[in-house]
Amino acid sequence: MTSQAVAKPQPDVAANSPDADMPAPFSLDISSILALLPDDDSLDDWFLRFTADNADLGYQFEIDEHGRLRAMASEGMDGQLRSGNLYIDLRFWSDEGPGGHVITGNGLVRMPWPGRRGPDAGWVAPEQLSPLAPAGQRPHGVPFAPHFVAEIRSRSNSVEEQQAKMEEWIAHGVSLGWLIDPFLRQVHVYRPNADPVVLEDPETVSGEPELTGFVFNVRSRIFDLE
Repeated sequence: MTSQAVAKPQPDVAANSPDADMPAPFSLDISSILALLPDDDSLDDWFLRFTADNADLGYQFEIDEHGRLRAMASEGMDGQLRSGNLYIDLRFWSDEGPGGHVITGNGLVRMPWPGRRGPDAGWVAPEQLSPLAPAGQRPHGVPFAPHFVAEIRSRSNSVEEQQAKMEEWIAHGVSLGWLIDPFLRQVHVYRPNADPVVLEDPETVSGEPELTGFVFNVRSRIFDLE
């Protein structure tokens, strides 16, 4: 049975016991580099070259709103399976229903300068796509807040870090956000102008009303994976 409560910081049990071969996360202040870049397109070009040049290090890279480059361990097999299941179900719902664009973990989203973030999964509504240039002429990243984003906590991320990232998504204009914690078996549901709600070991999570008709079986697709 699903219960709801206002979100509170949780003990970071899993993140304090990372896998032995997992690269340690780190962050660097790159604001002096960013100050040399004249616009968003230049930042996208630099960031994509940087990530490509360092793809063999085992990290995923983001830039936060304060101009810090954040390096997080790339997903292992379990993490890829979890995020892949969410992406597959979200993509099927989108293709069979409203359309739009589904974002993968490699997707790049432009946050307020100089932020560049990538959700584990996300959805851009059809009406958000209509003002964009035709395919092949669009910017590298999604140049606005997706309608929906989801983050799945990994062992290299603390609850507090992920909660702060979700708050950043909502402040940027995301309408619905899910923080899925497979270790505590929780889903934190975020919406603008409302306190986050924690679902304790839910069987399913509904995207209503923002994602009409989308229900994700989080227990079987993420929590109970072996």
